[in-house]
Amino acid sequence: MFNYFIIFAAALISGLLFTFLLSRFSQKHKLLRVKGIPLVGGLGIGAAFVFSFSLSIFIFGFPEVKMLAVASASLFMLFFGFLDDLVELSVVQKFLVESFCAILLISFGVKTDIMYFGFWGNVLITFFWIVGITNAFNILDIMDGLAAGSALIISSAFLLIGFLSSNLNLQILSLILCAISAGVIIFNFPPAKVYLGNSGSHFFGLLLASAALIAHYASKDNFFALLSPAMILGLPIVDTIILVIFRVIKRRFPFNKSRDHIALRIGALGFSLRKTILIMYLLCFVFAGCGVVLTRVNSWLAAGIIIIVFFFSINIFWRLVKVEAND
Repeated sequence: MFNYFIIFAAALISGLLFTFLLSRFSQKHKLLRVKGIPLVGGLGIGAAFVFSFSLSIFIFGFPEVKMLAVASASLFMLFFGFLDDLVELSVVQKFLVESFCAILLISFGVKTDIMYFGFWGNVLITFFWIVGITNAFNILDIMDGLAAGSALIISSAFLLIGFLSSNLNLQILSLILCAISAGVIIFNFPPAKVYLGNSGSHFFGLLLASAALIAHYASKDNFFALLSPAMILGLPIVDTIILVIFRVIKRRFPFNKSRDHIALRIGALGFSLRKTILIMYLLCFVFAGCGVVLTRVNSWLAAGIIIIVFFFSINIFWRLVKVEAND
């Protein structure tokens, strides 16, 4: 257990240090800033991830090829997210980068293994999962602290599953994610002193999508546990689905920017920024908690949880559909 503490502490401290130093450098040289706030959170957590991941190799030994593929794909995504922060890539360019990362992960065996869908079915599911979650997390990063806090809650859920299933790869990846997300919240919680940027939100999204793929969920007693990762990542998924629905209702292109996000509509009800963030954290905790429970119960209880969460999500939509966040 002491080894886990070392990795967590290393990821947390290095994340704080790298983010602080990059923030000072950004402010001093007036580089990579938005409204005077450094856009270096993604670079800080990326550097901390490399350091702590390398330390985990030293402590636990050389990891499986899958883990190296996850690390490589996430850093590739981080780099192009950084370019997006600099020059704003087009939707097509972003999709090509995300597709490359998805194909890289799939080629090294990081994919679903659902017996009912065969090889190519699993490849398609994995491809859309990786691209979808990466984008969903980028979309979620609409308020200070929202994406980082959600990453902390979601990675904590995967960490718990990692220990419950004795999955060392998931334990290490989730532990590092918990630490770097906890570290960046200190700078990113409102009022933010540092922004994650597209580099940070895409980086978190790809890592969390990958974490979901290296875990094992279903058993003979509970087929519905296959939906556990979608439940754990329920907040970014539901936020994206509702956002697209609202944009389509308004006859807007789904990929065009608008203020139809769940968080912005909740804020329009009169809640302060911090209260809105805390409400979103609570929603994220509910989804993630139900996702973990889904892996530990029988099929009947799992089906009941899925039905409850489904109607819970529908209720959120109906309550927000009449709320308008000013454009």
